[in-house]
Amino acid sequence: MIEIQKVLPERMLFVRINYTLTTMVRAPVVAICFVLLTLSSFVQYAIGSPKVLDFTVYADGTTHVFYQTDVDARSPDFSLNVYGSNIENLVVQDENGTLLSSKVNANTITVATLGASAIKVDYDTPDLISKNGRTWTFHVNSPTDYSIMLPKNTVIVGMSASPLNMQIVDDQSLLSLPSGSSDIDYVFGVLGTSQTATLAIQKAQDFINTLNSTGVKTPLALAKLQEAQFAFNQGKYSDAESFANSAKNLALQEQQTAISKLSTNSSDNHIPVSSSDNLSIYLLTGGIVAAGIAGIIILRKARSTKIITSSKIPQNNDYIPSKKEEIYKLKPDLRQDDKEIIAFISEKGGQVYESELRKKFLMPRTTMWRAVKRLEREDVVEIEKVDQQNLIKLRKMEDQK
Repeated sequence: MIEIQKVLPERMLFVRINYTLTTMVRAPVVAICFVLLTLSSFVQYAIGSPKVLDFTVYADGTTHVFYQTDVDARSPDFSLNVYGSNIENLVVQDENGTLLSSKVNANTITVATLGASAIKVDYDTPDLISKNGRTWTFHVNSPTDYSIMLPKNTVIVGMSASPLNMQIVDDQSLLSLPSGSSDIDYVFGVLGTSQTATLAIQKAQDFINTLNSTGVKTPLALAKLQEAQFAFNQGKYSDAESFANSAKNLALQEQQTAISKLSTNSSDNHIPVSSSDNLSIYLLTGGIVAAGIAGIIILRKARSTKIITSSKIPQNNDYIPSKKEEIYKLKPDLRQDDKEIIAFISEKGGQVYESELRKKFLMPRTTMWRAVKRLEREDVVEIEKVDQQNLIKLRKMEDQK
């Protein structure tokens, strides 16, 4: 590293320091490269981990699973574990809603990504619910946090894990649970009775008391709880139960507000940084900026949507759709929501675009697509591609007689 130029008479050395200075300048650059390499590994891990995992339990014990995650656009295939052995109504889409081909092998699904940066998987399985008399149990072992929506008219009688959050949405229990194995026991009951109202009020009261004992003030929740008690005294048990659930939700919101204020106050304490830490700060700042840019790119890819302009439905004078009454007669076991979809298509002349159905019934793309595919399996509708859109047409029922 040190080159001897010449020996002076006084026995002193003349040293060239160009190489030393160059090495000192390059050292921070090398350090930044190591930091960026480390951050890239974190980004790669984030791409492979699930972002959303939701379970929706139906009244018959079937569970709908929704799984969303980012994938590597350079990889031709992506494999994910499934919950349950029997997989039904499997639908896999990319971030633009384009259907992707997939194959189920044992407990995994292999998806042909076709350059997608994110995938959404929907399927139904009956294997997550076990039944023991009136008590039904939902069991899952998840590597990530997840949410579960239970059916209407159900009462939770036991849980093996403490939920991260719990609320009532459209008379259904919505729980957020941490990763790991958990069991949820529930029974079908009658809502709006004295027993269920008493239980709801007691749970809300216990939760509010717990928060108050830790110093969290809950004036809004207490006011709503008083409304619940007043409605209960008047014999309005359904209203009392609703007010009690609202009181618990308000208490959760007030708890989150108190935590946010505490975090804000803690961030006001500023700790000075010595000048000797400047290089570390520069390296960390550069790494954070690089990670932020990578995150923005990923989010933009995940949120990008394909804009499809609506077009007119092609006219076919030979097409005569079946009447909805005839369909109901030949298919008496249709679900009520499927009958409503059929009625809307019939009112529109027997054929509509899928986008019109989503707009009418305010359903997400995947939910409406499952309903349409269910009607297709019942030979009630047929799906036709027109200008990159799905045209849903009622079939002629006389062909099935």
